[in-house]
Amino acid sequence: MARRSTTAPQARRSRRRRTVASPERRVVERLDHIAAVLGSDAAAAEVLAVSRAQPRRWREGQVPDPANRDRIIGLDAVLALLSGYLDDSSIPKWLHGVNAHLGNRRPVSVLREGRIADVIAAIEAEKSGAFA
Repeated sequence: MARRSTTAPQARRSRRRRTVASPERRVVERLDHIAAVLGSDAAAAEVLAVSRAQPRRWREGQVPDPANRDRIIGLDAVLALLSGYLDDSSIPKWLHGVNAHLGNRRPVSVLREGRIADVIAAIEAEKSGAFA
């Protein structure tokens, strides 16, 4: 009778663990998406209100503090909503343009204040054709 290896299930479990992205890796993936949509790390840094070198530092392993992590996640969510609604070339213009649904403020300014829900509400209002 052949003996079954006791390490095989452990090997399968460790392989599964490697395929699941860590929270830090997911933040970097979101950052990569942001930079791709906005055109550069510098543009991403400007919208996130951090130094131009900060996105590189995060990619090299520095963990964003909770406030910056939340801004990255929020901006990524906003860009995902806009990607389904606008052309990629129009998204930076929308973020920097004055928006009536935000009280004639720029979405990028509202995002910097941490008011992601207000920006998402403005996107939804525009999608539905509502007038401000």
